[in-house]
Amino acid sequence: MEEDIVINYTYYHWGPFLYHTTIDRKKLNKIKDLCTKKSKDVRKNLAGFLKHEHEVERTDLFPLIAPFLNSYAKAYVDYSGKTLPNKIELVSSWVNYMTKFESNPLHIHDEDLSFIIFTKVPKELREEYNKCLSTAKPGAINFIMNLDSNKYMLNQRSFFPEEGDLFIFPAGLHHFVNHFKNDMERISISGNIKLHNG
Repeated sequence: MEEDIVINYTYYHWGPFLYHTTIDRKKLNKIKDLCTKKSKDVRKNLAGFLKHEHEVERTDLFPLIAPFLNSYAKAYVDYSGKTLPNKIELVSSWVNYMTKFESNPLHIHDEDLSFIIFTKVPKELREEYNKCLSTAKPGAINFIMNLDSNKYMLNQRSFFPEEGDLFIFPAGLHHFVNHFKNDMERISISGNIKLHNG
């Protein structure tokens, strides 16, 4: 029998930098307070099949998320060995009120980076997710690096969101959310970020 041998190897980070963290409850509540269905309807600029997608005031939101954007920039150096431009500008932000049978089809965003913050995830959605036998699970956020299929590449990552989850990612990274069937409302905030030196 051949003896076990030690094989040294290296693997390399490849593809988009998908960042995930959790916002603490106190800050999350401040973010929630910025959301209302009475603000400007922004559906005409978005891909979602949702009845309620409304503007979130950028000047109020930016100070709350700026520490996480700075954290992303530092983590990006660890991931890629490169630095990002030194100015971060929140160009647009909005809140999604997703309800029964609504969805966000496969799409990308404008600008350089995008983010998603989950502010409300009903427990009934977790139950529906757990019972679903399909690979296309209800209410999950799905990221797809490449639309070509190859069984030897990690091409897609899916996550069931928890309240307070924050994802930051390149705006050109495809993503989508499938519909759910229960009578409930899942709330998330998204936004687009421009990077430049200034």
